[in-house]
Amino acid sequence: MPPRQILRHLSDEGFSNLYIDGGKVIQAFLKEDLIDELVIAKVPVLIGNGIPLFDELDRDVGFKHIRTEVFSNGLVRSYYEKFIQTPV
Repeated sequence: MPPRQILRHLSDEGFSNLYIDGGKVIQAFLKEDLIDELVIAKVPVLIGNGIPLFDELDRDVGFKHIRTEVFSNGLVRSYYEKFIQTPV
């Protein structure tokens, strides 16, 4: 099911916020400009392979850094909000 159709269905069911996770799912929602906030968690472990979190996009998508939390186990969580970029 395409991301916009998923949003429409969940909105009809009364949901207003979604947690989007998984490389390909995040990429699909970003490509349709459906992500308003990002929370990016970094864990101090290098993964040898997998699906990239971000893939190629048709255009730049700007996000403003809101805050970052650092935990004693090395986890770093950064919060961002989307902003509208003005043409130069």
